[in-house]
Amino acid sequence: MHYPYIKETAKKMRKNGTSLDDIVKSLGVNKSTVSFWCKDIILSESAIRKIKTKGKIKSVKGLLRYSELKRKERIERNILQKQEGVDIFGLLSDRDVLMVGLGLYWGEGYKYENGEFGFTNSNPYMIRFYLKWLKLWKIEKGSLIFRLTINEFFRKHESDIKNFWVKFLGVKEEQFSKTTFIQTNLKKASNENIKNYKGILRVKVRRGTSLRNKILGAIEHVSNI
Repeated sequence: MHYPYIKETAKKMRKNGTSLDDIVKSLGVNKSTVSFWCKDIILSESAIRKIKTKGKIKSVKGLLRYSELKRKERIERNILQKQEGVDIFGLLSDRDVLMVGLGLYWGEGYKYENGEFGFTNSNPYMIRFYLKWLKLWKIEKGSLIFRLTINEFFRKHESDIKNFWVKFLGVKEEQFSKTTFIQTNLKKASNENIKNYKGILRVKVRRGTSLRNKILGAIEHVSNI
């Protein structure tokens, strides 16, 4: 049995545009009871708008909570999947690194250009791995020549881009030849992609013809398996 003032409070809240669910939460009364109390109430247009507006807000909040939950689940899932990839390989031996580097050179390295031994890419981590791979072939960083290719749009950032590569790879600025500038259309030039833009870096080994022939021989051997 409910006190009369609870029933009157429920009806007053309903007339003022409070949803049935909110009345139930506020008064602690069964929803079917509240619905029975309020069944004869004719809502004003303002009350109807208030209920609809609040309902939409709740829907949006619910959607946002759901989206945030899914985002966290996706991040956690990605972390676990990446860790699975790490666990599959574990520690890489020098032979493992040699084979990965061979595949990298097979895809991105110079194979036809005047006997030069070179590699070009825009990914800093790929370039850094390539330098570690070269070290297994007894090629030290001091034996390398670098050349940057930069979009004309980023000409004023040339010094910053070059400094990034120098520090990231642990090499000397004197090893860089004159920068090449190219004119290409940019789909979007925001502060974010200006910050992340590093150009394209060519890495060439001085007097690398002998090593190039060895690498190409290894690639031919692998390709015939």
